[in-house]
Amino acid sequence: MTAPTTTDARIVRTTCPYCAVQCTFDLHIERGLPVRAAPTKDCPVAHGTVCKKGLAALNDLRHPERLTTPLLRKNGELVPVDWAEALAYVRDALTPLLATRPDAVGVFGSGSLTNEKTYLLGKFARVALKTANIDYNGRYCMSSASAALNRTVGYDRGLGFPLADMGESDLILLVGANIAETLPPIMQYLKAAKDRGGIIYAIDPRATTTAKVAGQHLAPRVGTDGVLALGVLHLMKLWGKIRPTAPAHGMPAVLAQADDYPPARVAHECGLPEADVLTLARRYADAAKPLILTGRGAEQHAHGTDTVQAWLNLAYLTGHFGKPGGGYGTLTGQGNGQGGREHGQKNDQLPGARSLKDPRHRAEMAAFWDVPEADLPRPGHSAQNLLNACGREIEALIVLGSNPVVSAAGAGQVTENLRALKHLIVIDFLPSETAQLATLVLPGSMWCEEEGTTTNLEGRVQRRRRAITAPGAAREDWRILCDLAHAVGRPHGFTYATFRDLQDEFFRATRGGKADYSGLSAERLDRATAQWPVRSADGPDTPYAYAPTYPTGDGLATLHAPTFPLPTPPRQLTLTTGRLGNQYQSGTQTRRNAALKAENTAQIHPDTARDHGLRPGDHVTLRTVHGVTTLPVSISPAIRPDTVFLPFHWPDTANLLTDPYTLDPHSNMPAFKGTPVTLLPAHSVAGTPIRPEVALA
Repeated sequence: MTAPTTTDARIVRTTCPYCAVQCTFDLHIERGLPVRAAPTKDCPVAHGTVCKKGLAALNDLRHPERLTTPLLRKNGELVPVDWAEALAYVRDALTPLLATRPDAVGVFGSGSLTNEKTYLLGKFARVALKTANIDYNGRYCMSSASAALNRTVGYDRGLGFPLADMGESDLILLVGANIAETLPPIMQYLKAAKDRGGIIYAIDPRATTTAKVAGQHLAPRVGTDGVLALGVLHLMKLWGKIRPTAPAHGMPAVLAQADDYPPARVAHECGLPEADVLTLARRYADAAKPLILTGRGAEQHAHGTDTVQAWLNLAYLTGHFGKPGGGYGTLTGQGNGQGGREHGQKNDQLPGARSLKDPRHRAEMAAFWDVPEADLPRPGHSAQNLLNACGREIEALIVLGSNPVVSAAGAGQVTENLRALKHLIVIDFLPSETAQLATLVLPGSMWCEEEGTTTNLEGRVQRRRRAITAPGAAREDWRILCDLAHAVGRPHGFTYATFRDLQDEFFRATRGGKADYSGLSAERLDRATAQWPVRSADGPDTPYAYAPTYPTGDGLATLHAPTFPLPTPPRQLTLTTGRLGNQYQSGTQTRRNAALKAENTAQIHPDTARDHGLRPGDHVTLRTVHGVTTLPVSISPAIRPDTVFLPFHWPDTANLLTDPYTLDPHSNMPAFKGTPVTLLPAHSVAGTPIRPEVALA
């Protein structure tokens, strides 16, 4: 929607670059630059609300460090070059590898990419590069919930209902989800539920801002959320509340397992009063529309899929899954985290949420792309294993819109792996820590410099409209991917006269897939947003996605009995990581934004501080088997005494300590949370280099 007002000024409607709510803005443009972002009251999700990050987003557009020209490493330094020299480097670096060992070239994408770029990146990897090794940073976000949904009902739309339904719920369980800081506009729906008399629980080792608003807080030990779900299911069975949503495979085994989780055991393993477990279960049993929502606190574990599975089983077996205002959903985090996991940048996926392993799906996409089916690679490494293989099996890596030097588990080892690559090509708009290691940096486009669509956490597809042009020699990302295909001598399928040609191809490519967008067009989205699947131009969208029957072989769901590790020993300190309200992901933008101040500290309980002789602001060294870092401490009674919390937005801190090798067997999610940690006074770690500047980053 573009409405000229004067020869110099106009208004362009587009979407926020940050979280998965995907609020809409009217950008007021004067002399080619946005001067104001006005939230739109007719936004179908946020209704005119917006968070501080969204309001501050304009600050990044002409940041002094904005990348405006290609940078090529010469004599150890990144120096400006023109596009001809940059693409000649790509040709010389990649062509020999692609001729003999295409899987030695990896591609790493992002949940922040538009749907069209997600589609094009997957096509680029498999058609131009013919490499198996592509994955993306969404593997670190909602992949465990995605895996649980897919293996249960054959379908993954994080929320299978409109967000407005939350206001109709009479009990909401937020499991490891701090939405007041990470998805602030959703708080209006919690308020609506509370105003109707609904009860809201925050289940989190910390009493976050969300917990304070919710009014009910349970603080289980890190990693025991799934045990709590089994305890509630045990009581539902005992009280005669088992009323399955529909017939399903696996129900007897799941119900039998629940017999082993009486309240006393659950209270002991979770570190909760038994009375609190019983109260939660009684409220769930009495609720007409209970809604369970998981976030990263439940999912970023080596058993995250099983944790989600336990809550999903509970919703299904009590008859609430798929019910308006009730059931289960996952709160997607990244701006296009939903669309980003549907259209081909996952290692095992083709557009429309097709499977790269399925012969029929492979044949469909090979025909669509006009390539031999045999040329499509099989699934390669998932994200963490892809990074772990860099410098050895992987010789060249192309990174688009991601910063794994900060965001990946075991960031210290990942950094060394990236340093060992022969070629690291990074497409970005600011010099991230990953870009600073690159052999070639290509300047890409920011959110309001490109066209496209994004899909929010409820499966709602919206238009992102270009308001301004990228500065200097920066190019739109989709054009850069086409340039790379041409540079390596494989232009077939990468010659688009306009962006609209790419967009229309993307919509067509999803036809027949589970995530079917083929009924969409720019014109239809100008009239109204739509929740997928949308299978025809004149057909309806799908606000409610999880009504039986399911897209499985026989139309039935399959429930799985989860497995969990033994509880941590008493008094063992456990590290958990997470977000802060004023920061986002790896902080490439928000750490540079003067309007978004935040402190990087290790949060501990007063008892923990007393045991270690620490006062607020003291520096402490945190050590795990994976790494060590030093930070100032903040002391708060809002965290469990056996838990240490670190934000993950800064380099050389939180993810130096996390485990890069232990992955969830279903989702390949690394174990970001639940790492045993030791605290030591900063001066007492013999043989360990202490970098106090990290604490001030």
